[in-house]
Amino acid sequence: MKLFCCRYILPIQSPALEQGGMVVDQGRIVAVESAAELRRRYPHAEEVNFGEGILLPALVNAHTHLELSDFPQWAAAVDEPPLEQGGFTDWLLRLIRVKIARRVSGDDSRQSWLHGIAQSLRSGSGVIGDILSESGFYATVAEQLPGRCYIEVLGHDPIRVHNQWQNLDHCLEHWPTSQWGAAPHAPYTISDDLLAQSYRYTSCRHLPTTIHVAESADEVEFLHQHRGPMVDQFYPFVGWTPFLDVQRHKRPLACLEQAGALRPDTLLVHGVHLNREEIATVARAGCSMALCPRSNAQLNCGVAPVADYLAAGVNLALGTDSLASNDSLSIWDEMAFARDWFNGDLSADQLLYMATLGGAKAMGLDDLGCLAPGCRATFQLLEPEQLPERDQMVEFLCQSERSHDVSLVVIDGHIRYDQTTQEGR
Repeated sequence: MKLFCCRYILPIQSPALEQGGMVVDQGRIVAVESAAELRRRYPHAEEVNFGEGILLPALVNAHTHLELSDFPQWAAAVDEPPLEQGGFTDWLLRLIRVKIARRVSGDDSRQSWLHGIAQSLRSGSGVIGDILSESGFYATVAEQLPGRCYIEVLGHDPIRVHNQWQNLDHCLEHWPTSQWGAAPHAPYTISDDLLAQSYRYTSCRHLPTTIHVAESADEVEFLHQHRGPMVDQFYPFVGWTPFLDVQRHKRPLACLEQAGALRPDTLLVHGVHLNREEIATVARAGCSMALCPRSNAQLNCGVAPVADYLAAGVNLALGTDSLASNDSLSIWDEMAFARDWFNGDLSADQLLYMATLGGAKAMGLDDLGCLAPGCRATFQLLEPEQLPERDQMVEFLCQSERSHDVSLVVIDGHIRYDQTTQEGR
């Protein structure tokens, strides 16, 4: 049993404690109170005093693709120019071109994934919702991912989709204590029938899912009006022209609703182009929404209607997406950017909630995202050059500089990153 003491402890679900303490036993939090009170109640606990720092939950990155963490290096290696203009489909084609030209192997993806984990830990993220499309390193993911891994399901070929379901079955069988889920990619990359089958499959196995929806205007135009760059460029480029014979004439959310995807254990991602009526449907279904503002900005996707989500009562989370469409995997950076991107519609308190409790709830991980008795001991220590006053704590935390203040990340009671030794494992 250990007693962690710090100048400030921020539980999230309650105000910051000054000269606070947290008792941890066997990877679980036992108590969070004043350090003096806990010393009295637990006199035999081993004390670890962090001094002038801030102890708070590890951040939750609810949506990312860690296997693309080396994408900038891959693009440079094949002399692929940056995407300075253009829209979402142009970026999608660039992503595929680079992976083909670079001949990205399974080992490349594994190394890229490991680099992404290390970067995430260094920036204080200790709960990650990762989308995985490669099948060669499940054991690594099961051992090292703090959070939930969603196995990607994508394509129009029933055999390929069936194989992806089998990959998920394999993971569930071999690493049953890990957190697994399914990630049907998006309604524009999987047929209505296979999407419905995917949600029947996950429903029967009681598996959570995540799916991209209404990320770009290109997606909406393709699904609703059957025209635009996805018809003219994307489908021909990937050899899916025969599947263009099926015209849906439905908006993206309607595709999900028809497939049975709108349920409380579904984490929707992006939602930039949902209207108020659709957002009300999301709220009634009990789905969460992960917002990825920096990725949306880089891909010219637009600004998600966050005020409408808040008004409807949708649980919101934050995600970085991948380094193919973002500059870092830091949720601290995401919070700082979101403050301006959403034009003040999100307060510092709301952003911090999204980056902790909101994200954990979105992934169905109810014992993470806060520091409270019974929760898993997953937390980080910040050691900034100058500490804020207690009543300025939340505003202070919604700044990108906090990424550099992370000195320790503990997952389930075990150190995963220590700045003094530069270890991220």
